[in-house]
Amino acid sequence: MKGSRHPEEYDERFIDCEADLEAEILAVLDRAEAVGWGRAEAIAAIKSLCENIQLGDEANGEMWEGIVRDLARPH
Repeated sequence: MKGSRHPEEYDERFIDCEADLEAEILAVLDRAEAVGWGRAEAIAAIKSLCENIQLGDEANGEMWEGIVRDLARPH
């Protein structure tokens, strides 16, 4: 993967990220098909995994925010 052209936000950043990830995702789909998974079910599984990872990241962020708030409160 090439990575971002700039460390800050820029207009095409999301498109660049998609392009960078595309070859990796296609390779995963090819490997899934090679071991017998259907392409459609592998795509559905990847979508589900991405949603679950996002939910987990959000929950972890909320947990850490709560911990920081609790530590900042006078006891």
